[in-house]
Amino acid sequence: MQVQNSTNAALSAFKQNQGVNANNQNDKNVEQKSQEKSLEKTINESAVSVAISMNAQYILMAMNASSITQGNTLTQAGLTTEQQDVLDFLSGKESSSGMSLKNIGYEGKPITELTPDEAKELVSEDGFFGVTQTSDRVANFVFSFAGDDLELLQKGREGIVQGFEEAKKMFGGELPEISYKTQERTLALIDEKINSLKGESN
Repeated sequence: MQVQNSTNAALSAFKQNQGVNANNQNDKNVEQKSQEKSLEKTINESAVSVAISMNAQYILMAMNASSITQGNTLTQAGLTTEQQDVLDFLSGKESSSGMSLKNIGYEGKPITELTPDEAKELVSEDGFFGVTQTSDRVANFVFSFAGDDLELLQKGREGIVQGFEEAKKMFGGELPEISYKTQERTLALIDEKINSLKGESN
């Protein structure tokens, strides 16, 4: 009778343990799916951040070349209706992705209302949309969510490359030189952090 009782107790404990294991497995699956979504979000957010910066640089360079003057609409610069998000962003409104000039720290007047001289200043060496400030801003965006996580840094880097390619497509496969320099410096900043972390882990 005592053996039967201890057998029943052991069987009951085993079943409970199996239930716990099943719950743990379900928790792990949920956590893994959550991490995958988080990585996907990371890539998309990086891509949006870069695409918006490159779009701004493109428009500012066009304005700098006097192809857009104050008061003109961006549709005159060859933008299609598919680029409404960019138009909203550059006009100081919030885009459908939730991005706005204010989100990225820009406090000046909307880009669509700038004079060619004001546009030139923004893409100058020390300007808000110049190579240094733009690449610092995009790289710091990645660092803010990735921290010292190598996988997240790599995903953020992928997002930056993706965003750059999307911006190129939007403008017929070519961007101004400033955008290529910005891309190069942004990736160099991220690669530097990745390499330093790999060095630490060796």
